[in-house]
Amino acid sequence: MLFKNSINTILLLFIVMGCSGDVKKSSHSEINIFVQSNFTNEKMMEFSWLNEPDSYGIHDGSLKIESQKGTDFFNNPVDGSIISTAPFLYREIKGDFVAKALVRPDFSSQWNAVALMVYIDDKNWIKFAFENSDATGKTIVSVVTRDLSDDSNGAILNSNDQVWLKIIRKDNNFAMFWSKDGKDFKMARLTTLPENDSVKIGIEAQSPVGDNAVHEILFFDLDKTRVKDMRKGI
Repeated sequence: MLFKNSINTILLLFIVMGCSGDVKKSSHSEINIFVQSNFTNEKMMEFSWLNEPDSYGIHDGSLKIESQKGTDFFNNPVDGSIISTAPFLYREIKGDFVAKALVRPDFSSQWNAVALMVYIDDKNWIKFAFENSDATGKTIVSVVTRDLSDDSNGAILNSNDQVWLKIIRKDNNFAMFWSKDGKDFKMARLTTLPENDSVKIGIEAQSPVGDNAVHEILFFDLDKTRVKDMRKGI
């Protein structure tokens, strides 16, 4: 069930944006204010679901998705098993793009995560996640699947509850970036997928082994643009 944004939230957003230049730089809480109006009922109409969850909704501009126990995307290289059950909210897009999200996963269980996901089919996809890793806790994790999945741990961010994720497509190359503040992005990985005119790009939310988890996505943006430098993201 989708919920309407409150009038008070909208008024607060305009007040913050209208303040003079002596306002301090965005803090953790101020970032939340600026992104509260990003998700709306109208915006949700632009998306489609793969594995639509039983429960999701918009509250104060943030999207909350409840992922069921046992939900994940992973093509296991050890035993060849394929799991493709996690909720995936996506738009289909042709050509180059920059996708960016601010995510706040429910880290109550191992491997719980929210990810930016690029999906061609069940054997060719990318998952770029903020995940509760079994090895390192809250960690930037990337999974690239070409028939079988790899599983690569990156930056450890145990003091953070939320993080910005960004994926850039240029031709058939894909660069992954993360940021604590939405400004200073660091590259985590550069990879490729098979040639395909269009891909599905969006948000994946998972709970592979624990109980149901309620994940929060505070911001999502998809810009159809072509960057000059994949490694710098500009």
